This record gives sequence, C-alpha cells and structure tokens, in this order.
Amino acid sequence: MENVDNKKTIFLLCLSIVIVIIATASVTFAYLSVGAVQEQANVLNSACFDVSFTEANLINVTGYPMSNETGLKLAPYTMTVTNTCGMETNYKVLLNVLKGSSATLFPLINYSTDGTTFAKLSNLGTFSVPSELIKDQNNVDKTYVLIDGESIGAAGSTTATKTHELRLWIDESAENNIMGQKFQAQISVYSGDVPIS
Repeated sequence: MENVDNKKTIFLLCLSIVIVIIATASVTFAYLSVGAVQEQANVLNSACFDVSFTEANLINVTGYPMSNETGLKLAPYTMTVTNTCGMETNYKVLLNVLKGSSATLFPLINYSTDGTTFAKLSNLGTFSVPSELIKDQNNVDKTYVLIDGESIGAAGSTTATKTHELRLWIDESAENNIMGQKFQAQISVYSGDVPIS
C-alpha cells in the first residue's frame, strides 16, 4: 500500500511541477508581451492621373506604291501625349485597324514613327485593349502596338508632353492586285499597367 501511495505522491508531485512550469511560462509571456492599438486613422494620398491626347493631320495612306525614301518624306500624322499631372506614367501608342481594311494590302504597308527608320505594319505586335476603352470596339479588327512602354512625366513636374509622328505608305513591291483596296485605322493611347519594356 505504501508503494502505491509513493507512486501517487510522485505522480502528483510531477503533475504539480508541470502545472507550475506552464503557469510560470504563461505569466512570463503575458508580462513580457507588448500590445498596441492604433489610435489614428490611416490616410492614403494619391496624385492625380490624367493623360490627354491631341492629333493633327489625318492618317493617310497614299493610293499608290512608293519607295521607302519617298515614304519617309511624307507629311506625318502627328500626335501629342500630355501628362497633366506630376505623377509619372507609362503608355503605349496603338494602331486600331478597322474592319473592312484589306488583308491583301495590310502586309504591304510600311510605317515610320521617327522619320528615319521603317518597318512593315505586319511586324507589329498585337495588343488586347479592354473593350470599354475603345469608342467603337465593334469596328476594330485588330490592335497593334506602334510605340511601346513610353514614360512621361517625372517627380516634381506638373505637366509633360511628348510628340510622336506616324508615316504610312504602300511598299513599292506591291502589285496591281492592291488597286481599289483600302486601309482604315485609328490611333489610341493606352496608359495604365504598361511596364517599360
């Protein structure tokens, strides 16, 4: 019987020691823990964000093939992008090819955005613009990126402006099958989640 009482006493003693250790650890943790409550509201400020776009001259693709040297001398379609806020933004200049434009003519159209170099429109990458951002989305066949990842505006500036030019012409390699074909497009500027590439 005494052996059972000894085992019971040892068990109760061990249990008491564990309880004391747990209680001590809990009290120590509670005492050493620091809690704080925010007393004021968080305030977030944002700068204004506005990009405007003006254009001059019409997009004109002359109705006959010409050399690249002649095409680079054409009067350009001019567009100006203005950031009217101090916040820097990135943008893309897009060419929206309208439905009804000739699929035969499109690969034969050259373009230049700087007046010195040129390429084929068919080499441009496409871009998916959210439908609510194009006035007449149902009339747009495809959207191509003319100028990619331009940055405008900088810290401390109140307004920044960039002017771009676009020249379009039919390549001199075009044959008679393009006669009577038409190309229609509109320019749009997309500013938003546009990382500089």
